[in-house]
Amino acid sequence: MEHKIWYDEEHQLVQMKIIGEYTTEETIYHGKKCIELLEGKPYRQMVVDLFEFGNMESRETRSVSNKMLNQAGITDVAYVGANAAARMIAKVLMKLGSLKAESDFFKDFNAAIKWIEKRRKQV
Repeated sequence: MEHKIWYDEEHQLVQMKIIGEYTTEETIYHGKKCIELLEGKPYRQMVVDLFEFGNMESRETRSVSNKMLNQAGITDVAYVGANAAARMIAKVLMKLGSLKAESDFFKDFNAAIKWIEKRRKQV
């Protein structure tokens, strides 16, 4: 598992970097880790780095990913560096309503952080 997940103290959010293919098993692990990292934290937000993203293993992986984000209470997800195929998958899932978090796509980390911080002021 090359993927990385950590709590970014400076920006008060979870960061995740997906490298290569993302499997259902990894999704479950990262979902549990996300819940652990956010325990006692003021915000339920995350930035997902997709610059090196490969594929999701299956439709089940996408479904489990959304379920885990919902279980963690994630309110906002900023996707950074997603290719066209990854954006399309995420947009379909958002329209189907399976992901309760607000989300958007960004070309760079700074734009993603600005969006996240703006969302905090709206709540």
